[in-house]
Amino acid sequence: MNEPLPHSRRKRGATLTAAGTQRLRQAIERVETLENQGKRLSKEELAYRAGVSTSTVSRLWSAQSGVDLRSLKLIFSAFGLELALTDCQHLGLVAPGPTEQEDTGDDRPRPSEVYPAGPLPLESPFYIPRPPLEARAYEELTHPGCVLRLKAPSGFGTSSLVLRVLAQAKHLGYAIATVDLQQVDLEILADSDRFLQWFCVTCTLSLGLEPQLDRHWSDFVGSPLSTTLYLREYLMARVNAPLVLSIQTLDRLFAYNDTAQAFLPLLRSWHEEARHEARWQNLRLLVAYTTDRYLPLDINYSPFNLGLPLALPEFTAAQVLELAHRYGLDWGNREVEQLMALVGGHPSLVHGAIYHLTYEPLTLDQLLQTGTTFQGIYQGPLQKLLAIVQQQPQLMAPLRTMVMGKGALQLDPRLAYQLESMGLVKGSAAGWQISRELYREYFRQVLFAECNIPNIS
Repeated sequence: MNEPLPHSRRKRGATLTAAGTQRLRQAIERVETLENQGKRLSKEELAYRAGVSTSTVSRLWSAQSGVDLRSLKLIFSAFGLELALTDCQHLGLVAPGPTEQEDTGDDRPRPSEVYPAGPLPLESPFYIPRPPLEARAYEELTHPGCVLRLKAPSGFGTSSLVLRVLAQAKHLGYAIATVDLQQVDLEILADSDRFLQWFCVTCTLSLGLEPQLDRHWSDFVGSPLSTTLYLREYLMARVNAPLVLSIQTLDRLFAYNDTAQAFLPLLRSWHEEARHEARWQNLRLLVAYTTDRYLPLDINYSPFNLGLPLALPEFTAAQVLELAHRYGLDWGNREVEQLMALVGGHPSLVHGAIYHLTYEPLTLDQLLQTGTTFQGIYQGPLQKLLAIVQQQPQLMAPLRTMVMGKGALQLDPRLAYQLESMGLVKGSAAGWQISRELYREYFRQVLFAECNIPNIS
């Protein structure tokens, strides 16, 4: 019978094979060409992008000592690759040096890891790239006068991607102004003049400048033109560099027709100005929204048929498996298929499940059995959706029809917009249907309960 290895001995990971080194170097060179104007990425930049230490990068290239497999996967994933068996070779077991940490055999993140709510920090090892999404976004940002449009339902990682696009912009030396329409008061949204002034002031403060509306605003020329002049004559003149204007939750405007009619055409006009005016070529627009199915705007004035549209996809089975492995779960295809049968590839729902399974005494079977109940881990997001539906009774009838059938349904554009923006439905050429089984089973229970729908608002 074999004796167990002494606890003082540990695995030193793996080194890259010649084939693995060549694959990784080629991927890095592609990124350097597309995103860094052909300049070599430094060791610090490589480490920052992959979410590993600089010493890990040094060990990787030296090939004199091993790198743990989790770090290798992070590095390959950061450049759009999946680590293959032929990419690395395992080292033998050696005694740890005086400065090395003991390997407990548990690669799971420590319990101090925060719950994955909201955008994932740049250094998070749990951000799962969706190639070629990131590379296309980074490359588009370098084009003068570009419009980069990110579209996805809530919980699909739009904010996490925006963080990384803006980090790339900062690396390139661009100025950045950020505007999140979640932060604007309803009274301001309903008043187009006040909204445009709020927009200008928010951009100004984001750039660290003093607002100067009194010097650059004219009631005589009107608020839309004043906004354009303020942006061109004050903000863009002061930053003296390419300016990335990031606008998140843009679709919040759609319910306010006058404000949408005043603001959205400005985005298009600024993009078109870049064709013939050098100063406007310094502007890069980055807009994020949940849906554009219903727009209170003539298509000739809309910014939603300009620039590069990137729809964030659901996770693939391979990406779900990768996230589980990053958390240290010993999963295979069977577990991935079971979870995806309930929630699909919805990034936030997948991530929440894996987090709970990592840190709580909860099995996957238990999670799946309770997922659609008020006692399950999805209680919060499901109740949030229910509260929204309760406040909009016109959604009840189409939702009831969809949860009871598997086929696609034709919807009024306004209803489709409301349901898609919540992520409840997905569209196809045949029509609309419930986006995932979690929602179908939950709403089947609450919409057809014998008693009234519980008031949770």
